[in-house]
Order: sequence, then structure tokens, then C-alpha cells
Amino acid sequence: MKKIKFACNLSLLTLFALGQWACEWDPYEHDSDPVRETLELTASSSQIALDENDLSATVLTFDWTPARPMPDEYLVSYTTKLDLLNNNFGSSTAIVTSEDDGIFSRSYTSEQINNWANERWKVPVNKTFTLAFRVIAEYAGGPTYEMPEVRTVEVTVTPIKVDVFDADKVSLSGTAISSVTEIEKTVENANLYAWYGELSIGELQIPVELEGQTYYIVPSDGNGALRDGELVDVKMTETPVSWNIPSAGNYRLLIDMENKQVRIYSSATDLKPLSVTFHPSGAETNPEATIEVLDLYAYGAGTGWGVRKLNLKQSFADPQILIYDAEEHNGTKLSSGMKFCVAQNFSVGDADYNQNNAYCFTCPLTAEGKRQNLTLTLGKVGELHGGADGETRNSYYTIPASDLLIFDLRHGTILARNK
Repeated sequence: MKKIKFACNLSLLTLFALGQWACEWDPYEHDSDPVRETLELTASSSQIALDENDLSATVLTFDWTPARPMPDEYLVSYTTKLDLLNNNFGSSTAIVTSEDDGIFSRSYTSEQINNWANERWKVPVNKTFTLAFRVIAEYAGGPTYEMPEVRTVEVTVTPIKVDVFDADKVSLSGTAISSVTEIEKTVENANLYAWYGELSIGELQIPVELEGQTYYIVPSDGNGALRDGELVDVKMTETPVSWNIPSAGNYRLLIDMENKQVRIYSSATDLKPLSVTFHPSGAETNPEATIEVLDLYAYGAGTGWGVRKLNLKQSFADPQILIYDAEEHNGTKLSSGMKFCVAQNFSVGDADYNQNNAYCFTCPLTAEGKRQNLTLTLGKVGELHGGADGETRNSYYTIPASDLLIFDLRHGTILARNK
């Protein structure tokens, strides 16, 4: 029994000693040394600006030191990756290079980075962005697996400044308008945005959405004073400049995207509809009539020789541009021979007249001033002649079936085209 008791006491002492040894043992002090990495990576600058005047020159260089040396049976290779920071070196976005032996540097030109930013990474125009560059040293061969060494640096890039003047969406905003209002391209001109409506005293801004970014159309000279009815050169910037609206009322606003100009009309300078003054039937003996042209009445073979009111729509850009849109007339397209009268029935004094006596628009007369019938070519602007004389009233345009028929009374043209 005593031997057994001694053995039990010895076991307890052994366990206690092992416990004390375990508490004092530090594996980080007694285990094998951690990997001593030697790879270091630096960028020539943490901030760069792309140079449009010297695109082929090097603008950014990355240098790195060799990774830790290993026995000869190990082969070390270096791979570099360049990408936008937020892309996380995605397979479809990263620029990956397997570097040659003995190469410890990688350089890029302004042209390379600019092209990748625009085409590969889809960076918004004029948007500052951050690049991430990574170098990876990997080991192959040898009896055991060796952890690669990885280093990454970031560089902020100022892009080449582009004179942007385009839009996915154009709006009006500011204290001069009751709510943010989108404005549309005109039917007659895809490069022209137009709006007509009421403004109050205050500030008017023109925000533009383009590729997910917001810009503002502003006066090129920074002067926000209203130049009533005048053309103003404009540009697009990231910060707004407001036009000052001095009085409440109706305004017409035109934005010419092609020529980079804005024109704002108040009611005092606004464009007016066309008014024609004529003697009915072109007879000097008939009293003079004046009619404001807000609509036209078609007459001819294309209407079965009946009068058809066209219910034309005024362009926001100019009340003298009148538009027939077949979509707004249940898909009905105008076609065949027609002239376009300014009235169906009208009176001058005690005398009553109809479309046969009215001023009308049609094809031009012959060189001798005689009547003729012409065919309007689809998609081609034609001359629009007007008058109340018999030769004009007996001339007819053959209209091609089209989605749109656009009368520009100010410039004397007509256009039939599809959308």
C-alpha cells in the first residue's frame, strides 16, 4: 500500500511540473524563425497628373527589391498587376505582367494609363482616380512550399482634362423654378434642347447627367447675369454657376449642344409665331387679311380634296417650327399631293373666304413664276414657298409617308423623315 501511495504522489508532482513547464514555454521564442521577407515596393510618386502634351513619356514608375533568397533548387518569379483600387485586381480589369528575370521595375506612360482609364476601367470623364499596383514574388521547385511575398502601393491620378459637352440627361433647377425639371431634345434638331415655361425671380441652374456624373452648363465667362435673348457661350463644369432671373414670367430656353451656346428669352424678347398678310385669292381688289399661323390645313389629293386640320405642334425652340408627328395622330401618316393653307374659313370685313382663297405653303414655283407639282424627298430638306396668288395656290407638294413632317416657317423649309 505504501508503494502505491508513493506512486500516486509522484504522478501528481510530475503533472504539476509539466503544467509549470507549459506555462513558461513560448513557441515564438523556441520554434523556428518566421520568414524574413525582403521584398520592398516604391512608386515614383504618390500623386501624378497625366500629360496630354507628352503622352509617350513615362509618367509613373514602380521599383521593387528582390524577394528573400532561397537555395538554388527554388525558382523565384515576379508578377505585377495594375488596376483601379476598387477593382481589387479583377481578372477582367487588372493589367497583369509576368516580369523577365532580373527586372525589378515597371513604368507606364500617360497614354497607356489614359487609354486604360477610358476603355478598360470606364473612369468617368475628368474624374480623379486611384491606382493600385501590386508585385508578387512566387517560389517554385524545392522540397517544401514557400510563401510568396506580396507588396501593394497606391497612386492618385489626375486625368487629362477633357472639354466635355455632352449629356445623357439635361434638367433645370434652382430657386427660379418650382421643381427640378428635365428638358428634352427638340424633334427637329437632335443637338438642340429647348424648354418653355414659367420662372420666378431667383437663380436658375442647368445640371447635366453624363455617364453617372453630374455637371453643370455654365456661362464660359462666369457671368450669371441674364443676357435676354442673346447667345451666350457656355461650358460644362463640376460646380454650378447660376443664371439670375430678374423678374417672374414665361421664358424660353435653348441649349445648342453642337455650338456650346445658350439663349434665354423673356417675354419681352421671345420669338413670335409667323403672321402673314395677304389679299385673299391674291387679288389686289380684295381687302387685306392678316392671320397668325398657329396651325395649317392640308388640301389636295392626299386629303381626297377635302380640308384637313393638321393640329400641328409648336416646337419649344421656335413657335414658327410646326411639327406633325404621326404617332400623336394614331399612326396616320401624311402622303400624296398637298398644299398647306393658313386658314379653312376666315372673314375680312363683310367678306367670307375659305382655304381656296387663303395664303398657303407649298413647293416653289417655276423659274418663270408658274405653278408646278414637286415631290418632297424623304429625309431631305425641301424649300417651302408661300403665297396667296393663283400660281402658288395651284401648286402641290407630293409628301412621302413619314413619321414626322416638320415645317420651318422662319427659314422656309419642309422636311419629311422617320424617327
